[in-house]
Amino acid sequence: MDVDLLRPGTVPISADTVLWFEFLLDPNLLKEHLSKPNPEPTPCELIEEFLSVDSKNSNSKPTSERVVDVDIPPSPPSVTTPTNLQFTRKQLALKILALKVAATLHWNLDILESKLPPQTQQHLMQDLVYMATDTTFAVPPQDVPTEFIHKSQVQFALTLYHRWVLRFPVKAALYSKTTKMAFVHMPGMQGETGYSPLNQNFEKILRMCESSRMQSIRYLDSILSYYETTLGRMEAKKIKIPVREAFIHLTEDSDDMNHNWNAGDIIISQYELAMQIHFDLCYNYFFYGQHDLAKQHILGCRENSSLLEKEISTFGYGEHDTMPWGDFYYASMTKDDILGYIRALNLGYEVLNEEPSLLQKLQEAVANHYTGIIAILQADNLSREIPMVHREVVELDIQGSASSGAFTVARDLLNRVAALNAVRYALEGGIPSTHPDFINKCKTFGIKFFDLLFWAIAPVLMSDLSDTDWKNLKMFFLHLATSQLKFPIERIDEYLKKYVGDSAESIRKKLISNEHLNEILNDPANIDDENVDIPRELLSDDWDMPDFECKSVPELEIGRLKKRLIEASTADDVRMCLVKLAMMVPSSPLWKLNPSWKPPGGLGNALTSLPRGFLQDFGYVVSGAARARAEAGCARTALSLLSVLEGEARSQLGGSSDPILYRLCRQLSWEVLLLQVNVMLSEWPHHRINLTVLSDKCKACIAAVTSGDSIIPRPQVIESCWTCLVNACEWEGASVTNGPGEAASALCAACCELQRGKGSRKFPRALWDYTLSIYNNGSNGPVKRSAGGMPSHSRDASNVAAEARNAFNGFLATLREPLAVSVMMSLLAKIHNLLIDDSSLELVVEYTNLWPSNISNMNNYNMKHILESLTELLERSLRLYPYNTSWLRLYGDVEMAGSRWAAALRRYLCALTAATWHFAKRAPDEGGLARRAARCCQALSAPTQAAALCQLPDEPDYTTAFKCLAEKTGSAADAMDGYYGCLWDGTLLEVGVALHARRGEGGRRARAVKAAGALELNANNSEDIQREAAAIRRARLLRALTNQYVA
Repeated sequence: MDVDLLRPGTVPISADTVLWFEFLLDPNLLKEHLSKPNPEPTPCELIEEFLSVDSKNSNSKPTSERVVDVDIPPSPPSVTTPTNLQFTRKQLALKILALKVAATLHWNLDILESKLPPQTQQHLMQDLVYMATDTTFAVPPQDVPTEFIHKSQVQFALTLYHRWVLRFPVKAALYSKTTKMAFVHMPGMQGETGYSPLNQNFEKILRMCESSRMQSIRYLDSILSYYETTLGRMEAKKIKIPVREAFIHLTEDSDDMNHNWNAGDIIISQYELAMQIHFDLCYNYFFYGQHDLAKQHILGCRENSSLLEKEISTFGYGEHDTMPWGDFYYASMTKDDILGYIRALNLGYEVLNEEPSLLQKLQEAVANHYTGIIAILQADNLSREIPMVHREVVELDIQGSASSGAFTVARDLLNRVAALNAVRYALEGGIPSTHPDFINKCKTFGIKFFDLLFWAIAPVLMSDLSDTDWKNLKMFFLHLATSQLKFPIERIDEYLKKYVGDSAESIRKKLISNEHLNEILNDPANIDDENVDIPRELLSDDWDMPDFECKSVPELEIGRLKKRLIEASTADDVRMCLVKLAMMVPSSPLWKLNPSWKPPGGLGNALTSLPRGFLQDFGYVVSGAARARAEAGCARTALSLLSVLEGEARSQLGGSSDPILYRLCRQLSWEVLLLQVNVMLSEWPHHRINLTVLSDKCKACIAAVTSGDSIIPRPQVIESCWTCLVNACEWEGASVTNGPGEAASALCAACCELQRGKGSRKFPRALWDYTLSIYNNGSNGPVKRSAGGMPSHSRDASNVAAEARNAFNGFLATLREPLAVSVMMSLLAKIHNLLIDDSSLELVVEYTNLWPSNISNMNNYNMKHILESLTELLERSLRLYPYNTSWLRLYGDVEMAGSRWAAALRRYLCALTAATWHFAKRAPDEGGLARRAARCCQALSAPTQAAALCQLPDEPDYTTAFKCLAEKTGSAADAMDGYYGCLWDGTLLEVGVALHARRGEGGRRARAVKAAGALELNANNSEDIQREAAAIRRARLLRALTNQYVA
């Protein structure tokens, strides 16, 4: 690199490096640099550096004040607005250097707009006006006094400025449509080198240009009027172009700027200036859809171009004796640009005597309600100029217009367009089966559409077709003839004779040979159904056959009914089959038909105890089907089946005292209760079940266990009843029990204590002791009991412990009520925290301080099992309540404890998103979350992200932040300079500046200085301004991290 424009003091520095101030000291140095074939940096890079080197200083305010925001209330107009904007001599000297470089580029706006950031473009245009008006206007005013406009340099500067104002919105819109965002998301401060809406000043500049559009148009129109009054003179007016030598360097002895506007010998004709102004006005009008005005100006541009061409042919143009397109002293458009706008504005035929292309004719026909579109498509079938996609779009437009009634079209226009498009499709090698619209038309309109197809293809067949075209058409018609579209292949000669005349036979042989035609006509698959010879026997039932007596076979009917009984899915189907079978085989035990009919619990014994009859079969079949549905996850279907059986049993019991029926009814009621609880759990929270009534039934079921009755519910029913009480918030009066439902009853007691306000002391120890016994690997672990409550010692201790954990995890899977879930999470988190004994990996959730603070024999517990249970509980609970911030943070802590850093960071960011309305406010525990998120970023080799997160606590964690900033990273998504727009802490920004200076990273140091110099971060601002600036940058940081790690 020949020139290094880094600020002085950057280390290390090469002896060959030329600093920016050396251009100020040596007037010839800039000329020498720009005279090189390929100067590095380029001229535009020099302009950007000259205009931004002083703005990197936080004390430099004039540049930001010159970005006019049109949304603020307007100030009273003043001729010298703003008069209080003063520049230092250093700033003026740098601006003069930038204008010298722009003069070297012949003030070419195409180059300046494509290479310079928007704010630099605006400053350059304003600086030219400032210099041309002898420092009168730092920002061009709305109205310029007459004494200024008559000065040639002022007129040139204002013309260039207003041209730029008209061009900027168009360039910005075209850039946004053609440029895609970078694949790697760089959060924070966006680059200032493009027309990006994320650029801080881009929106202000765009609004300023749009609001000043009419003013700029009026000024340029006045310039055109001034020069066009001289048209027809023998010699056109000449305009002097400011050159590099016109701008005089400031020296240590000069107090004022005395530019030599007469320097140089570059003079252009009024025709060149008018040509460029007309083009820019057309450029703007065309963008805003004002085509009539655009036509006027493109014609004016062409007129001045012709006048300039005559002048050049007579007097020459520098070294050229013809129009030097692309090498003018001032104009930047090309001849093709002018011709392009002429054609785009439909002036090609009038101005250029060009016959419009078929595509243009098609577009004009669409604009004129499809007038003449048939002839255009027929011509295109011969020339094949219009892309097929345009023809298909036209067909869809006609179809949509006809169906919506937007305007009236000919009745057969759509079919004719479809037939013409089908011909074009066939010529390009398509076949009917791959053209769904063609197939639909053939099926809908039948023989009429085939007639239109031959009408459309006739001109093509009579034209000069290539061998490839004949091959494609032949393939198309062969597929059409052998398809199921009922194409009348036998009438092909008739159709061809109708539309192509005497050459029909020769053309038909090219399309389908005689051999292929005979083969298709004789193929039975292609014979018309109306001409098929059907035997007489198939058309009547009067067959000459002996009479057979039809006798029913009872065994077959019984087998059919049994099969239907096995496949029955509703209670009504079962009832109907049983009634019919009972009449045919009354003594057969039908419940033995299917071995998969296994009633739940003790229903099987109760049903087999019944006397042989309908209820026994019906109960066995229905209860077995209900159990199968319940095991398949269809709890509500199973409930409906078992409810019908319960109703049938109670109707037969009536007022009698049959002990067998009474026992069956009691057991059925408990099984129905079990299914109701399962339906509640599976459909939570939209279960449509009255929880109060269900809770009363569960309490009665639990009370039946201790009532001394000989008929008691099975353990699974009791456990489900306790589960229902937990989730229905029926905790009052619940006592801790041993046996089935022990964990649920202990949880009820804990929730009841917390609800009463006694949770401020301690939870009951019953749930704590039970949970510890589940995860205890020692010999004092829980004893696995059988269904009858008897201890089981037949298995080894490890299997018993594993089964106990699985049963406990099954209980955790039934928790739905948020408070009960939070209590269980706090219990598991407390056990984990006591076992790990590491504050940095502790799980944070409410209520952990209400549990005991010590565990004996900690070596007997496996922390892995606790984390697995807690993870499963969190996963299920967050599906029901995805915005519970406490659980989301706890999930992040669990992931961090397992060293899954990316997953932990994702959970922390989700918690912050839910708690802050997508970062619109601060979260209550934001500081703690930020510290843990920063630790995850460090583990993910993203130290800059970690340093930015260290700002979030009330007291910034400077120790961690300084350590992270000093660490170098190879991660592209953690680019340090990409996060300066997310930093609001002045200390961190100062450290970043110092670190870049120490490493010799001048560009990054400049960005850090610019971020630190933002006006809203000034320490002298009020607290409200500083708080708002911090909130904006905080939200920007957290949203960027969320887009990277969560989205």
